[in-house]
Amino acid sequence: MRAEQTRDARVPAGIEAEDELTGALLRQLLGALLIRMARLPAPAGRPVPAAPGAEVHLAFRRELEHSFATTRSVEDYAARLGYSPRTLTRACLAAIGRSAKQLADARVALQAQRLLAHTDLPVAAIGRALGFTEATNFDKFFARETGRTPGEFRRAQR
Repeated sequence: MRAEQTRDARVPAGIEAEDELTGALLRQLLGALLIRMARLPAPAGRPVPAAPGAEVHLAFRRELEHSFATTRSVEDYAARLGYSPRTLTRACLAAIGRSAKQLADARVALQAQRLLAHTDLPVAAIGRALGFTEATNFDKFFARETGRTPGEFRRAQR
């Protein structure tokens, strides 16, 4: 990582493509480093403490990946997993500092961004695919989550 950062400093100013590639490479290298660190064994004799609610949070994240296009309701996820909505939210807050509702909304917004950037589907069709019955509800949701309308986001990505 240091070699790439040093190399980037030697690149003449005005070469944005090189800057982008270096930034992307540094992000990938950092990701690889974090994965390798996570795989390191715990120090001898010391168990790795689990974060409070980690199991509940992990179960929620798995269920969220399966069902984000059909529901954003914390009550639905809690019922599917056999927990109360409060327990689910407390577990998410303890594990990563965000509520279950915030995580569900963020996951739907991420998928919407992907579809807007990488497909030519109409905005209304993307909204329907993500569980919105009305295009206006999808527009308001997307603007609240990202600060831009779906159309503005798509134009900026093109």
